[in-house]
Amino acid sequence: MLKTPQEPARPRLLPFVFSYWRQVGSWKVYAMLAIMLANIFGGASLYLWVNRLTGDVTDSLLTMKWEKIWPVLAASVVAGVCIGLVSVMSTSVQNFLELRWRTWMTENLQREWLAAHAFYDIEREGALSNADQRIAEDVKLFTTESLNLFFSFLGVIVSMVTYTFLLWELSGVVRFAIGGVDFAIHGMLVFIAYAYNIGSLALMHWVGKRLVGLNMEKQTVEADFRFGAMQIRENAEQIAFYGGAANEDRRLRGLFVRVRHNTAALIIRRAKVMLTSFTYSHLFTALPTIAALPLYLSGQITLGGVTRVAGAYSMLSGSLNFFSQAYQSFTDWIALANRLRDLEWAIHKARLRQSGFAVAQRPAAALETGPLALLDPLQRPLARIQPLRIAPGQRWLVRGPSGVGKSTLLRVLAGLWPYGAGEVALPQGAKIMFVPQRSYLPTGPFKDALCYPHAPDDFDDGHCRQVLAICGLDQRITNIAAYDNWRQQLSGGEQQRVAFARVLLHAPDFVFLDEATSALDPELETRLYTALVQSLPNAAIISVAHRPELARFHDHVLEIGAAAPLATGKIA
Repeated sequence: MLKTPQEPARPRLLPFVFSYWRQVGSWKVYAMLAIMLANIFGGASLYLWVNRLTGDVTDSLLTMKWEKIWPVLAASVVAGVCIGLVSVMSTSVQNFLELRWRTWMTENLQREWLAAHAFYDIEREGALSNADQRIAEDVKLFTTESLNLFFSFLGVIVSMVTYTFLLWELSGVVRFAIGGVDFAIHGMLVFIAYAYNIGSLALMHWVGKRLVGLNMEKQTVEADFRFGAMQIRENAEQIAFYGGAANEDRRLRGLFVRVRHNTAALIIRRAKVMLTSFTYSHLFTALPTIAALPLYLSGQITLGGVTRVAGAYSMLSGSLNFFSQAYQSFTDWIALANRLRDLEWAIHKARLRQSGFAVAQRPAAALETGPLALLDPLQRPLARIQPLRIAPGQRWLVRGPSGVGKSTLLRVLAGLWPYGAGEVALPQGAKIMFVPQRSYLPTGPFKDALCYPHAPDDFDDGHCRQVLAICGLDQRITNIAAYDNWRQQLSGGEQQRVAFARVLLHAPDFVFLDEATSALDPELETRLYTALVQSLPNAAIISVAHRPELARFHDHVLEIGAAAPLATGKIA
């Protein structure tokens, strides 16, 4: 029986986020990080310089000291150019960091997804939706948002420290008396700025906390809608024959209803966040000027000083306001991080799954099994197969009613089916090929599709044309370099002939055919099986089929009958 392993714990968020930075060892990455940090600190210094120059310009205009205005204006231009250069450099370096991180993350997730048939297990179990979209799209958005938030946060921290000290220095001491008691508050504007922005952040969280769940839902419903439309494109002919356009329209409308409802909820929630932010900020627009008036009226600062105070307050408040403004971006990032973390968890879970079947390779010529008990995913019995020994050159026909487990037996032998119990010993070093009822034909040059899963360079063009001629496709495929979507371009029967041509091209030692001629007429079926037997006389051929005409091409029969509680395979 299949052992049910304890479900692995989901990876923690922070270790997942920092996985790249813990393992990366490239000096280029560290050099780019150093450049970004230098730009952040250098940018803060430039803004301090600009703040001082702004005050000097204002005072020079008030005192009409023309000889001081022009040097200050020239310095302001230089400072502006430097700020622009720093911004361009930061953007370019950050984009290269994003590319390197995305490349590493995509390659790792893709490798893990495709390794050990994890992609097949995830789809079979329905453990996760849109794994491909998470790798192709979510990784890109995640790396971009992560670096944006990280460097913005780092820049905000530097700016907060810088402008806090500047504003503290410019704020001086505000003195006042209440009830005969004198008070002196140092750096009052600093306290006002922090209080204002803490209130803004608390308000944003209260209004926008539902955005995390809505953004996670958004990625799922959008991907489901795209997949539904893609299915129509890939199965256009079948849908047209069935006259199923109206049904597909209803199905897509149903999928889009979820998109519309989610989008509407996001629009409303974001509007509430924006309205709250706008109202809160405009209620306190004049706050820095009002707070600086006591210092100006008492003669502690000049009008240029008021300008500097307002500028420093604005910069500090703007830095602190980052936390409120970035709230929506942060909720997007959390949603992306959780989706990718769930993908990694699903891959890990699939790779740790325990199969009830022990499939191994042994130094023997024949394929051998012990007794095999086949179960469905709900642990219900399908069939019990007696020990098998399939030697090179033998030809086996697997027969039985539909749903009894014939195709499941092939999945067991391929190491794809975990539900059940038994042992399978495969010949070490033997070339084994499984041909399903509908074979995979990748989009691209036809030779790539014919040679799959090998590289097209592994076979010469002459050999490829030869097997196409044997399978009656030489008139259909005149140019093996032609590029197309072959699953749509070729009929079901032509696709099955391509699968046979692929078998003849690869010349496996063991070939398993699962209803591989179901779309062919008897004449073509006979032609292909004759070519297969003649071209591969030493190969073991195992066919799952219902047509009795195929019996003459096989010398062994495995009967799998539907019986309760378990079916028994009989060798005839």
